[in-house]
Amino acid sequence: SYDWSNAKAQWANQKPMDCEERLVTQAVNTKKLNPASNVFTYRNLVKALPWFTSVRVKLDDPAYSGWFLKFKDGPNGTYHVPACTAGQCSKFYHDQEQTPEHPTPSNPHPDGACIDQCDCGKNPCGEYLWDHRNGTMLREFLVNEFIMGATGVGHPDIDGVFIDDYWCSNIINGSCSDPVQGPSEINRYSQVDMGLTDQDIESITKEWLTTMTASQEAIVKSKGYTWSLIPGQANANAEPVLLESGSCKAMLTEACGTPKYQDLPLIFGLKMHGPNNTTLPQLTEDIAAFLLMRGPYAYAGAGIWGMSWPVGAEFDPLQPVIKRPKEMDTNYGAPVSSCHSTSEGVFTREFEHASVVLNCNTFKGQVQMK
Repeated sequence: SYDWSNAKAQWANQKPMDCEERLVTQAVNTKKLNPASNVFTYRNLVKALPWFTSVRVKLDDPAYSGWFLKFKDGPNGTYHVPACTAGQCSKFYHDQEQTPEHPTPSNPHPDGACIDQCDCGKNPCGEYLWDHRNGTMLREFLVNEFIMGATGVGHPDIDGVFIDDYWCSNIINGSCSDPVQGPSEINRYSQVDMGLTDQDIESITKEWLTTMTASQEAIVKSKGYTWSLIPGQANANAEPVLLESGSCKAMLTEACGTPKYQDLPLIFGLKMHGPNNTTLPQLTEDIAAFLLMRGPYAYAGAGIWGMSWPVGAEFDPLQPVIKRPKEMDTNYGAPVSSCHSTSEGVFTREFEHASVVLNCNTFKGQVQMK
C-alpha cells in the first residue's frame, strides 16, 4: 500500500506537484515485478490535498468553490494557521501539517522541501478540507472519479485504496480526541478559524459518513478493497492484531471457535521489542498464531501502527533494523484443517507442509515442517 508521502522529495519539486501520478507509476511497476501482488494507493476523503492533480484542478476552479471549507473571514483574517504562504493567499481553510515548503530561516527543515517556490497551483500548498455538505455533486466526484477513476481503483494495476482520516462530532460521538472534534490530524483550532458551530460539524460528519459508505460500496462492487473494511480497524489507522501471553487463550478461543472468523480478513502484527524495535521476542509464537487464525485473506507485518516493515540495513549499516525473517517467506502450504483446541488453552492446525501448535498456557508455539 503506497502512502501519499513516499518519495516526497521528488514529487514536491515538480511544477506542479504530481503525487497522484507517481502513485500510479509505483503501482504499475510493482505489478510488472509481481503480477499476482495486490497494490493499494492512498486517498483522503477529509483533506483535499492539492499535490493530487485531480484535487488541485477543482480547488483552482471557482466553479467548485463550494466543495471546500473556508476561513471564516476570508484570507485577510487573523487565524491560528497562515492563510498566505510565499506570496499566495487563499480563502479556503488549510493548515501546513505535513506540507512541503521552501526552507526558510524560521523553518529550515519542512516536511518536504521544495528547492524553490512550491507549486500547488493557484492556492498555497497546504491541507485543505472537503465540505461534504455540498451533497450529491461533490459525492459523485469523490466516489466515481477520485476513488474509482483512472488513477484510483479504476486503474487495472490498482486493487484498492487506503482511505485516510475522519470527521468526529461531539454531538454524534459523545467526545472526540484527535485532539478535539472536527477533522482528524488538522490544527486543533480549525473549528474556530472556520467559524463552524457544533451543529455544522455534526452535519459535515454525517455527510462524510455517507460518502465513506458510498465509496466502500463502489470499491467492493468493482472487486476492489479498502483497509477500513478490515475488522478491528479504528477509523483510518492500520492497527494490527497483536498476540499477548495474557490474552492468548481468549483470542485463540474466539478465532478457533467462531465459524466465520476465518472467513474474515486479518492484519496481524509481529511483536517487536528493544531499542528501535530491533528484536522479535516471540517470533515462533506469532507465526503460529497467525497461521492458526488466518483465513484466505491475511497479512502479517511489523507489529506497529502503520504496519511498515523496517528493512533497510543494507542501505544504512549504522541504523539497527530487523531484516525480514525467513519464516515470513516459508511455504507452509494451504490449510487442510481448521484451527481447533486439543485441550484447554492448546490450539492446533494442519497445513500441507506444516503442523502448527500454540500452547497458550505455557505461551510456547511450534511450527513443525513436514
